[in-house]
Amino acid sequence: MSGRQRTRRGSRRNFFGLLITLALHGGVLAAVAAAHNQPQAPFIVPHDFVVAEMVKLGKPREKFWLPRLQQPVRSTAPPQTLKVADDPNAKPAPKEAPRPEDPKISKELRRALERAQKLEALEVPEPDDEGSLTGSKLGASNRAVGDQYVAMVKGLLLQNYKLPAGIILDQLRNPPEIHFRIGPDGTISDVQLTKPSGNSLVDDACVDAAKLTGKVPPHPAGGAHGISVGCNK
Repeated sequence: MSGRQRTRRGSRRNFFGLLITLALHGGVLAAVAAAHNQPQAPFIVPHDFVVAEMVKLGKPREKFWLPRLQQPVRSTAPPQTLKVADDPNAKPAPKEAPRPEDPKISKELRRALERAQKLEALEVPEPDDEGSLTGSKLGASNRAVGDQYVAMVKGLLLQNYKLPAGIILDQLRNPPEIHFRIGPDGTISDVQLTKPSGNSLVDDACVDAAKLTGKVPPHPAGGAHGISVGCNK
């Protein structure tokens, strides 16, 4: 075999080897590109929630029921005050409101003041509901119980929960339960019925309540979360 024939065969082998290498690299690149182009499933953080009750809006609990705190000893020294006479630029003291026992006022004004005092004494102030200053008008509990975020979301859903005619919420022995996803911006999606009540109209009303709500405040921890809520009180 001559040297030229050997050279030709060697060149052909190198050429075929180069084609095979390029084909293998092209296949790897195509596989990587196809993997990146596939839609990724949304990442949902699993979160186990505890059924909670919202704190209703009202006055704080009486201090008698709260733990006692050791108060610092107050000073008995008289406070430092600035006399009006010591300040030449001080404004004149405001005049006090007239009193019924003041002999300088007229009889009509004295009678009006006495009548106002009697009406004020007869007026009985309505007691404020006990709860929290940051509570909700939909709350039914006077103290925080469980996960307050889930309770808030449930309260918003129940505002849109419209039962079919002739059905009362107290008569439902097995209230329906739904599961849905709350996005990072608070958008509700993927609403599914997880616990039917036995009445398809009631189940549809529970699912529609979540869809009508549409959006709730985002979760304090951020990200997406899955929540299960029962359509009951």
